[in-house]
Amino acid sequence: MDIRGLDVGYYNCLFYSLIFLSPILVFLFAQRNSRLPPGPFAWPVIGNLFDLEWKSAHISLAKLAQSYGPIMSLRFGARLAIVASSPEAAREVLKTHDRDLSGRYVPQILNRIPQIHTSIMGLATDCNERWRFLRSTSHMGLFSAKALESCSRIRLEKAKEMLHFLGSKEGEVVNIADILFATTANTLTNAMLSQDIVESWNNIGEVKRKSRKMLGIVILSLADLYPAIGGLDFWIKQKAVEANQIYRAVWGDIVSKRRGGRQDSNQDILDVLIESSFDDYQIYNFLSELFPSSEAVSSVVEWAMIELTRNQEASSKLRDEIMTKDIEGTALSEKRLTKLPYLQACIKETLRLHPPDPILVPRCALQTCQIMNYRIPNNSLMIVNAYALGRDEKTWEDAQNFKPERFLGRNFDVKGPHYELLPFGGGRRMCPGQHWALTEIQLLLGSLVYAFDWLVPPGTDPESLDMSEKLIAITLKREKPLLLIPKMKNDVSQDWAEALGTKGF
Repeated sequence: MDIRGLDVGYYNCLFYSLIFLSPILVFLFAQRNSRLPPGPFAWPVIGNLFDLEWKSAHISLAKLAQSYGPIMSLRFGARLAIVASSPEAAREVLKTHDRDLSGRYVPQILNRIPQIHTSIMGLATDCNERWRFLRSTSHMGLFSAKALESCSRIRLEKAKEMLHFLGSKEGEVVNIADILFATTANTLTNAMLSQDIVESWNNIGEVKRKSRKMLGIVILSLADLYPAIGGLDFWIKQKAVEANQIYRAVWGDIVSKRRGGRQDSNQDILDVLIESSFDDYQIYNFLSELFPSSEAVSSVVEWAMIELTRNQEASSKLRDEIMTKDIEGTALSEKRLTKLPYLQACIKETLRLHPPDPILVPRCALQTCQIMNYRIPNNSLMIVNAYALGRDEKTWEDAQNFKPERFLGRNFDVKGPHYELLPFGGGRRMCPGQHWALTEIQLLLGSLVYAFDWLVPPGTDPESLDMSEKLIAITLKREKPLLLIPKMKNDVSQDWAEALGTKGF
């Protein structure tokens, strides 16, 4: 073909058309390769606020993920949130892009609490030097292997007190949730402050209400959803004042007395904070961040108890395992409990079905990145739905039912490396108290099963117990407390005496 016969104007037209269209083509190509994850239609102004049932947001998000995929985008007011609901998506967030997504969004209400940014870990805006110091302090004082070993006596003493109290209530209906909370709360505050926070079994409700108020501070307000009206949201000012009052009421006298010196030579977390020149507000904030973890731990044990009550076959297997005598020490020694495979399987299965924080504390993108070929913009919230991971039918066979056997013979670690189950999160923002939590859970659950048979109140069918749940801030709780009747099975005095190295009580 002789190209000399073609019209030169045609080539000119084609040339200029390509020049004109190329920016558009580049833009469209870039948009295609940097698009947001799919999600439900976001209404103007309100976004997707009405697409969720907020008391069970973890369930609402899991249902939406079934329609929009393992990673989806939602808008809460003016704020963009990206939700990961599969092990693959969770791995991208918590491992592959851990650094890019390691920020936190701090709710406006917390910004009004004095010294908050110099004294909290979980909601520190980024992993800076102050954050590392606080993590190190809590780790060395509470959560390291050495600290856990040194606090073993405290855990045993508080579990012993729990069992003795339950023994005095034999045959009566007890609120097991309150008793577990008091035990975990006192175990934690003895490690942090060398004293009980629940002074008697009669004031559990008062301390629990204060704990939940501490949890309730970590909520989003209108100013968080619509930053433009931040200065007009007077509600957060009132809530911040209430938070300061609660913090002072719980910790004020304790801190004041400690600043006057202590009578013995022991040292706890409070001493370290005072020696590190923390002011009172910083100490209040630090303690208030750690303390609600006692509610999360007690909640896991409560969920385990109700699952075992509803599943008598599993309960019988666990009882037989704990009762079997061996050479690993006393029946309730922590060393022995760690090596009981069915107990560990029951704990893992409970964490799978009822993670203490079903929606992991949201991260914040420090810079724009790509996840599963989708664009994650800078400053967007990044949510990992741990509840959806644990009930994913693609991962777990018969995912809705309690079957501890699924973990037997499997080297499955709930402390981060397996993204199918993330009760404590993962990456650099993983919960620092995971080892303490698991140690406390196994001791309390093992003790309750060893010492008592548990009956439901008359007229109640164990298999039809109410399983309704609700979110209190980010912690998953039962809608109604678990009521059970303890029946003494074993006198544990000798077991505890041996474990504590004493001759008896």
